[in-house]
Amino acid sequence: MALLGICAALWFLTPTRVETGTATVELPEDLDAWLDRAERQVDGRYGLVPDTDKRISWIEKGRKTPYSVVYLHGFSATRQETAPLSQSVAAALGANLFETRLRGHGRQREALTDVRAEDWLVDAAEALAIGARLGERVIVISTSTGSTLAAAMIGHPAMSAVDAIVMLSPNFAPRDAGAAWLTRPAGPVLAKMLHGETQSWQPHNEQQRLYWSTTYPMDSVVEMMRLVDLANRKLPASIDHRMLMFYSPEDAVVSPDAAHAVFAEIQAPQKSAIKISDPGDPSHHVLAGDVLSAESTSQIAAHIVEFILRPGS
Repeated sequence: MALLGICAALWFLTPTRVETGTATVELPEDLDAWLDRAERQVDGRYGLVPDTDKRISWIEKGRKTPYSVVYLHGFSATRQETAPLSQSVAAALGANLFETRLRGHGRQREALTDVRAEDWLVDAAEALAIGARLGERVIVISTSTGSTLAAAMIGHPAMSAVDAIVMLSPNFAPRDAGAAWLTRPAGPVLAKMLHGETQSWQPHNEQQRLYWSTTYPMDSVVEMMRLVDLANRKLPASIDHRMLMFYSPEDAVVSPDAAHAVFAEIQAPQKSAIKISDPGDPSHHVLAGDVLSAESTSQIAAHIVEFILRPGS
């Protein structure tokens, strides 16, 4: 009986598996006003870090473009993470751009509290629906766990307009192998016993301190790993979307080997993997953007545009 009690306790203490679901998002006619109202509500409650709110950048307001670009940022980060990479790609393609803000991120107070992986999937569905409203063919640019989120959405109806998925340092497994225990029996409890209720890390500069959340609940890390588990159940697979991956062999945050293992087995109409040797980020993880890797931004943008416009695509 004691053994049965222990097994039951472990079962209840195991995080549930997250499923993508098929929830749809009803979009209003005036997207800008709708997003502005929603983000103002969040700002009033938590205080949003300036320039981290959800944002549409139109080529010409109200006009759908042949391509649109959607940016999905990584865990604890914001749209400033790789800026101006997405803006540069959108400008080169003559594309409207939507940069989202995943729930719990960009907050000045209570960062990453009361969030679940399911919330981020809804955010992704919203972003993709907006992307489809903005352009005929959607290009998803994603970083780290933003790439995990893109992979987790494969098969969802919102992906129907997606032409290509661009992944920078995709998180199919954190570099710390111990993170995998977070979604196993009693994993969250053991993590809190060993590491406490919150996790913190030191930013590389003041801009990273501003635009990333550097202290957050351990519960949110569990939710990130639930998303990783879902993405790994979805991939590898045969997909209809083109795929482009950028990676650094020296990535100190996620496992490049795990990313390569998944990428190698994906069947896609067109795919390519590009190594970035010295991005600028001391962690070799954020491969583009003025905050950490300004020198590689134009190079990566050019690669993305060439891939999207490659003859025969």
